[in-house]
Amino acid sequence: MHGKRGRRIGDGSPPGFTDESLKEDICVLLHHIHGSYKAALDRLPMPSLAPRLLKAGVCIGFLDSVSNIIVNTIAYSPPPSEKEEDVAPGSKILSQIITDTSDKSVFEVPLSREKAADMTIARRSLDGLVSFLTSHFRYLADTEALRYLRLAKADLLAAVRLIERDRNKKSNDELAFNIASLTTKVALECAAVSAGHPEPDVLVEASVVMSSPQIDLTGLLAGQHPILAEFLRQARVSMNRSLDICCKKKNKKRKRNGQTSTATESIEGGKAQNRLGSPLTFRYTESLMLLLLGKIHGLYLQALAKLPRDGLRKCHHSSLLKGGYCYGPKDPVSNIILNTIWYGSMFPTPRKFELQFKVDIICTDMLARVEYCSLYGLVALLHTCFPSLTEHDAVLYLFSSDADVHRAIHKAKKHGHAQALCKDNNLHNAYRQAAVASWHPDPGALVEFFTHSSNMESAEVLAILKQCKLTNSAVECLAMSLTHTRSEEKLTSSSQVLSKNQKRFISEFRKKFRHDQNFFVRKVNEVLSNYSQENEVHYKLHIICGVNPKVPEGSSAGLAMRKFKFEYFHINFLATAKGPNSVLTAPQLFFAQCSNSNKDKLKRPSWCTPVQYSCIDNVRCFPCEFYGAKIVHPYDETYCGCCDDFKLMAKREHGTWNELIISSCDFNVDKMCTMTEDWIYFDPNMDSKVAEMNPIFNVARELRGWKGTRIF
Repeated sequence: MHGKRGRRIGDGSPPGFTDESLKEDICVLLHHIHGSYKAALDRLPMPSLAPRLLKAGVCIGFLDSVSNIIVNTIAYSPPPSEKEEDVAPGSKILSQIITDTSDKSVFEVPLSREKAADMTIARRSLDGLVSFLTSHFRYLADTEALRYLRLAKADLLAAVRLIERDRNKKSNDELAFNIASLTTKVALECAAVSAGHPEPDVLVEASVVMSSPQIDLTGLLAGQHPILAEFLRQARVSMNRSLDICCKKKNKKRKRNGQTSTATESIEGGKAQNRLGSPLTFRYTESLMLLLLGKIHGLYLQALAKLPRDGLRKCHHSSLLKGGYCYGPKDPVSNIILNTIWYGSMFPTPRKFELQFKVDIICTDMLARVEYCSLYGLVALLHTCFPSLTEHDAVLYLFSSDADVHRAIHKAKKHGHAQALCKDNNLHNAYRQAAVASWHPDPGALVEFFTHSSNMESAEVLAILKQCKLTNSAVECLAMSLTHTRSEEKLTSSSQVLSKNQKRFISEFRKKFRHDQNFFVRKVNEVLSNYSQENEVHYKLHIICGVNPKVPEGSSAGLAMRKFKFEYFHINFLATAKGPNSVLTAPQLFFAQCSNSNKDKLKRPSWCTPVQYSCIDNVRCFPCEFYGAKIVHPYDETYCGCCDDFKLMAKREHGTWNELIISSCDFNVDKMCTMTEDWIYFDPNMDSKVAEMNPIFNVARELRGWKGTRIF
């Protein structure tokens, strides 16, 4: 795979935020927060709590802002050694809360450790609110978190719902925001630390208990004054009653309207815009692209699960990585399968260059590249159909349509965007532009396939594509049905393309790939065997579909200064439950955390658990995000990278900040380039440019560059 690299999507786009707009957002938010503190001082059940409010009464939690301040004040019990201060008048207490916006450091986001200590509790609360959102949601920039908070008037739960709406999360979604989840608790602790709460664990417990009617209040009420205990009971009852009323109103409204608004409709236009104010969310194309890539990765995982194990290990793995794009006439998963099968039939690898062993692992970087190329193809296709669309709008439409370009086209039409004239010619041109943008080796052949393969609409093909898992015979049927005319031009000898050093390197590099593959397969089979025994259901490995070998046991802080072997790797694989109908049973996606060593099984145990495709952007993992590894993690399990780094970042002791995670991930997922792994799947008929652009002068030196590093 090769092509001419053009400009990146989003290059040169306005950031959407300026220094002036940032100051305005912070001033507006501080105005809301100051109002909440004024109301909280009036509602304190005991005036003697006022000094405690200045230490622990941050407006962080899932009640309304005023109630959050009061609950956090009550929940915090000063240590006996701490002398209670005399109660000052309310006006004096409020003067210590109001933030002086003439101080330029007020507008730093996030605050530095030195500046945070001198800030008012109102300003530190704002830092905590931002910290919660950026710790909970992937790829959310600090300035974008501020804008969501402004739209929500500093109400944390309302801001969360706005973000989930923009990210296509429904309130009844199993993976929608959950107050009791591990990710939420870690984000709460980060928020408490950022806000300078004296006991972050107390805030986490108070927020979760007050927002969860199924959790007993006894622990929170222990040792409290009867007046305070009664206040907490009534606050939770009131909160839960408000939530019930809100849910009932939403359900009635949905039944009346018969539909729900989409993310695009609610941000870009429609009645919701008037409710929420200025439609300036989701201005960062970079973050939006990363979220879209997560969706695209989920589609490829589904396609891998549908392809038959034997065919996938023997040949489909190669054609998927070279030409299995997710755009075309069908839905994305069907497009991946059809393009993979068609590419394998149209451009078969010469027998001499076929791998002499079955493949059990899809190369992580090569899979990331075909996903990235698909993204560029999708954007080019949509932009060709609607020339007036900006790149950001094109990405937004694709994101809200789950990377289905035909749904995106329908939405763009619905919102009044002008479509290019000459529908048939335009579609032909759109497919060509997509093929060129995604580095397809033969754009003309792909366009011919998309526009003249009438059998794609046959009842037999449609019935096969609806199956949850394809058999080898079904794939053969698809291959026979798809139109393909093989090129007559064939290279007679690889000597015309490859030097002796390149031939030797291919041989040695393939040996290393097989050796490294065996290591990962052995590790996966071990944890899968343990899981099977524990759950009394036996599984068989289908394919390994993602590896991040750079997972430290503790924090990733200061990794650039530390030279050591990473203790763990995170890995995704598909496995099928054994049984009488296992041939037709769709494989289950698993996550595993495994030791990078063969010797420390007791010291560093390995384990695995099933995960859902849609989990990829619902949980956090610092090393996987930082290195751009699209690994699907479990929603309710603790693993390396899920909390330590984010807590240190909240304490401002990590050395990495939120914006750096986003930019590092964006840098590392961009795989639109030739890579050493291309030699594994080298085909002289298609990859002559790869050989020409990558001469090998010293085989031993090239191989030494991979010493101590596994191919994954």
